Amino acid sequence: MLNETKTGQKLVILMGIGITALVVGTFAYYILANPTIELFDMISIPIILIIILTSSYVIYDRAKNIKKGLPAQDERLKIAGYKAGYYGFIAAIWSAVGSNMLSIILFDEELRGGLVTAAVVLISGITFMLAYYYFSRKGE
Repeated sequence: MLNETKTGQKLVILMGIGITALVVGTFAYYILANPTIELFDMISIPIILIIILTSSYVIYDRAKNIKKGLPAQDERLKIAGYKAGYYGFIAAIWSAVGSNMLSIILFDEELRGGLVTAAVVLISGITFMLAYYYFSRKGE
């Protein structure tokens, strides 16, 4: 497997940095080229920022491990990723139900499908990011 050797681990980190840079560049181009930003576009901006922040933190954490002479991702970080993914999945399920119910209770109006999807991605992304940070720092 590519990720097993030191060179493979460094290559994976460099690819992650490249992909993150492409996402940041595309995001900057989108913001600068769009003269008017609508509400739905404003909701997608935090989603992109969550993806950028999470991937940047994961890349930084793995690069720090390689610099110390450790593997990029040890068993503790794998378990932290699995647990954070589980909590993100549970948050996605409940946010799909809860966002529409909350909108009906507060505003007496159902959300459009795109807004429910945005709520699911935002809430599950934030939950994953916070859970991964917590588990990678604190462990079990």
